[in-house]
Amino acid sequence: MGQSLLNIPPSSHTCQLSIINTTCDIVTPPLWLVEPKIEGYEWLNLPTYSFHIKHASSGTELLFDLGGRTDWENFVPSLANLMRERMAGLRVKKDVIDMLPDGGVDINDVQAVVFSHHHWDHVGAPGNLPKSVRLVVGPGFRDAFLPGYPTKPDSEFHEADFEGREVVEMSFTDDLKIGQFQAHDYFGDGSFYLLNVPGHAIGHISGLVRTTPDTFVFLGGDVCHHAGVIRPTESIPLPDQIPAEAVLDQRIPRPCPCTAFLSSHRDQANGHTTPFLRITGGPESWYREPDLARQSARALEEFDADPNVLVVIAHDPASLDVFDFFPKGSMNDWQKKGWKQASHWGFLSELPYNGKTVRPPLADGLYDKEGRKLRGLDITEPLAVHT
Repeated sequence: MGQSLLNIPPSSHTCQLSIINTTCDIVTPPLWLVEPKIEGYEWLNLPTYSFHIKHASSGTELLFDLGGRTDWENFVPSLANLMRERMAGLRVKKDVIDMLPDGGVDINDVQAVVFSHHHWDHVGAPGNLPKSVRLVVGPGFRDAFLPGYPTKPDSEFHEADFEGREVVEMSFTDDLKIGQFQAHDYFGDGSFYLLNVPGHAIGHISGLVRTTPDTFVFLGGDVCHHAGVIRPTESIPLPDQIPAEAVLDQRIPRPCPCTAFLSSHRDQANGHTTPFLRITGGPESWYREPDLARQSARALEEFDADPNVLVVIAHDPASLDVFDFFPKGSMNDWQKKGWKQASHWGFLSELPYNGKTVRPPLADGLYDKEGRKLRGLDITEPLAVHT
């Protein structure tokens, strides 16, 4: 599928892009996020990424998401209590703000933080940001969460997160669409777009960063939580054998026939050309509007099929095995480094191999800020922590 079908306007303007491992590692029951239930697939590993974006022409710096926060006990009381009671596995070792100096980034020089959405594992501790840093949010955010708790009792944010801070809420129209998503040209020069990607949460947005005049990285946020929701497809079918350039967990033997994974596929007859999973639609789902979220995931497949677009969802463990992370490198030469081919089938490492899961959980329980284990991993709780 060519770039022309995505309707990305041409431009020579780019941004420097780095991916940050926020050290927020989450483990959940898979059925909170993906279905159907797969025998032997007991937990879903969710590392969490944010991004540093620097506009090449002006030097303006942005952050896209902040991950979780080490002191999650200091979220608003209702959210902190929910996490304490029901979080299966969670460990946050560092706050993103504290990681930035390692890469020479001064938070006081950051113009804005873009929130893909309001969930706790993406917004960090906004009250710790300098007041000069504005928040850029999606449609409906202000009505849902401002002015914050306790004045707005059901808000997931403290009033101090917003006091004295500019909160810019994006609006979208059909005047500019990239692929099937409404788009906003953030810098006005085609270097960075915000996309309206509804379904998961109030005001969920994604980003599209131009890394060279002809290549892009799609910052997916939580458009889906498992790449098996968008892979394989007829555009990029599952081969009979995993390609040599594809990175898989080292515990999986190579060469690797794809039949070792197909027993986990929800559609055995069409396993090579249809995604393994779909977004959960039941009452335990972390998705606010599952049907709409499924439409957004299908629209994402067009970007994933384009050889000039690297799709990065916020919680994909395959990224850990392939990408250079902040502060050690940028993503701008992702195509030359072959990261798309290396990471494309990495999601299979999370699924049962010949009926058995090979990946251990990223977090073996719930940890507090001091690294103390409050309890062991529990993946039986049926109720989700997201709201």
